[in-house]
Amino acid sequence: MKSWGMVAIAAAAITFGSTLAMPDVAVAAAEGGVVCGTYEANSKITRTEILARSRTWVSARVPYSQSDCFGNKYGAYRTDCSGFVSMAWGLRISYTTHILEQVAHRIDWEDLRPGDALNDRENHVALFIGWADAAKTRPIVREQAGPDGSRPVQRVWSASTARRYVPLRYNNLVESGGSGSVSETPVTDKPIVNAGPQVSNTGQQQLEVFARAADGTIITTFHKTSRWSGWQQLGPELFAGDPVALVNPETKIVEVFARGTDNRVYRRVDGRWLALGDTVVAGEPVLRWNDQTKAVEVLARGADGLLLRFTDTWAPLGDRRIQGNPAVAGQDVYARSANDELVKWDGTTWREQGGPKVVSDPSIAVDQVFVRTASGSVEQYAAGVWKSLGGKGTGAPSAVFNATTGSIDVVQLGEGGVVEHSRATGSGWTPWAKLGTTKVAEAPNAMYHAQTKTVEVFARTDDGKLIRRFHKEKAGWSQWALLGGRGIS
Repeated sequence: MKSWGMVAIAAAAITFGSTLAMPDVAVAAAEGGVVCGTYEANSKITRTEILARSRTWVSARVPYSQSDCFGNKYGAYRTDCSGFVSMAWGLRISYTTHILEQVAHRIDWEDLRPGDALNDRENHVALFIGWADAAKTRPIVREQAGPDGSRPVQRVWSASTARRYVPLRYNNLVESGGSGSVSETPVTDKPIVNAGPQVSNTGQQQLEVFARAADGTIITTFHKTSRWSGWQQLGPELFAGDPVALVNPETKIVEVFARGTDNRVYRRVDGRWLALGDTVVAGEPVLRWNDQTKAVEVLARGADGLLLRFTDTWAPLGDRRIQGNPAVAGQDVYARSANDELVKWDGTTWREQGGPKVVSDPSIAVDQVFVRTASGSVEQYAAGVWKSLGGKGTGAPSAVFNATTGSIDVVQLGEGGVVEHSRATGSGWTPWAKLGTTKVAEAPNAMYHAQTKTVEVFARTDDGKLIRRFHKEKAGWSQWALLGGRGIS
């Protein structure tokens, strides 16, 4: 059972039998809202405290539900929009949108400040963070919005959306510092990254992107129902490596790992980054699901070049030294050896796969392995057979299985610094074709998006911006576009 589900049971026991003496509890319960924890009084609280409390749910990636609770050091609250605002304001119970005005009063739009709220009593409420435009028509909000399973996000509302809401200010707000301003830099102002993104497809078929920002923090955004959320920062900690993510099929939780500035591997757990022991690694973590142990396994190249695996502790897989980062296909692991050969760990030993010398990390789609050779071409390896896709580029190719067509798509950083694409067909591989003229800084990443039935390609531009392009059957390729932003060629 999920931890917030257990909190819900405990909270129900606390509130049972007390509703007659607590009218707000009775009203919330009558409206069908799970009350969760009850506390002595509504808190007196500053704007800084409101913003800090709200960040804890964003960092913990609390799933939306109108029937669950989530508890942390600030108490247990219902995990929907009004429960989120109730937690941020420090209210004595999880209020509903209908009764929030019992503890808040209406204000003018021009008076909105961080920590206030925007409420539509029939539908939704969100926490106000700031303005996205000088005209003060597009608010930046932090919200726990549906559907079930969605995470708290910070995003910009359109002017037309915003005007459906009533601005509210909490009655017990303590204004600190007189008329001085309280502000937070929106995470949406962090589009510049140090490396290309890692992409995960969640249990709700929601595409989620993780990246390392220019300041070294890990940031994330997700795509669902045709739009991207705003960028969210996963804590203030700094990292030397890029994040990787995998959906745990048992818990349906996206597990995120990254290499810290101390070269230890860290895992994101309950809103905190926890180190996987004291072992120092030289490569980035690579993840795979172990169906026997029902756990996510972490692989990483150690400081001595041996491939390490973490279950409860770090241990080497054999005595073969590798370069770069490995790739996994089921329980098989492929890597580039110290002498530039493709090698495979089959669970007991490392075996050479023959073929040409390779100069990149491997990429795998189904049981097909793709690498770059010293000549610049991309080579395909499967079941002991090598085949050349030709082309001339740099960095590792990125291969993805297209479930719509049943084929494999491969993208690479081609000559001139532009992304190129090739697809397997019944008659062989299509010639490499340029995807626009936009120059990128490093090899792109590809992912199949099951919800939209699209092949998604992500890359980093020379000035550190993340861009995306996608392909849909019959419609063809889209243009390159900044994640959540304007289109570019």
